[in-house]
Amino acid sequence: MNQRTGAGGRPMHRRVLAALLGGALLGAALALLLQVASARSVVPLSPVRALWQVFLLALAGGLSGFALSTITLLQASIPDPDYHRPRRPHQPRPPIRYRPPERG
Repeated sequence: MNQRTGAGGRPMHRRVLAALLGGALLGAALALLLQVASARSVVPLSPVRALWQVFLLALAGGLSGFALSTITLLQASIPDPDYHRPRRPHQPRPPIRYRPPERG
């Protein structure tokens, strides 16, 4: 079976899954941090809402990691050599000079 490999030598699907897992872990860590902050606040947060908060932030983090990894792999797989060629630096525009209107 011929598997396509990415830049790190790992199969591409493992890179995408690793990004998905990493994003989900970061999202869950953020949710737990927010849960600790809300536990110290005056407004109470029900346990069901806290569970949904952790779940939704972990899901959002996982989807973000998945999307970023997928876009990176799609850009790397473009066969057009012009796409991968280094671009020239942007040429700055000449300054716009103000000309007062002619009276006539």
